[in-house]
Amino acid sequence: MHPEASAPPDPALRARTRRQAVLLLVVVNTVVLGLGLVGAVDLRRLRTPGGTALRWVEAAVFGDCNDYLTFSVRAGDVPDDRTDAALCRDLRAATATARNESLRIGLRLGAVVRRGETASVQIVLTRSEQPQTLHLTLVRRDGRWRVVRDAVTCQSVGCA
Repeated sequence: MHPEASAPPDPALRARTRRQAVLLLVVVNTVVLGLGLVGAVDLRRLRTPGGTALRWVEAAVFGDCNDYLTFSVRAGDVPDDRTDAALCRDLRAATATARNESLRIGLRLGAVVRRGETASVQIVLTRSEQPQTLHLTLVRRDGRWRVVRDAVTCQSVGCA
């Protein structure tokens, strides 16, 4: 047996190992708390007409069908008898270019006017440094804000 194997561990080495473990726990807990805070802020933003409108326009521009359908309702003035699957297929096809140029597209929240269970929201959509103001109407359904896919909205955003 080696004499080093039976020697007691070095107290300085043990203290340094303990500090490293504590530091690792602090870093991991900070990251977890930070992610939780970001998630909570995002969920609170979706409770507002502006947050919902931003989320839906992002989905409409980049082809996220789940958010497109979740955060909107169809209006009666836009006839559409497609299934959700067909709508999603059309949305993905119509937004292929935007997904390839995502770094050149920006969204900014403009004016938000709330009137009870309805709201109107302006969003500035910038493509290739060309700003375009979008006008969206939202309604409150089942306790959540939804973008109304009406003729005005679809003309400005380009509904699938």
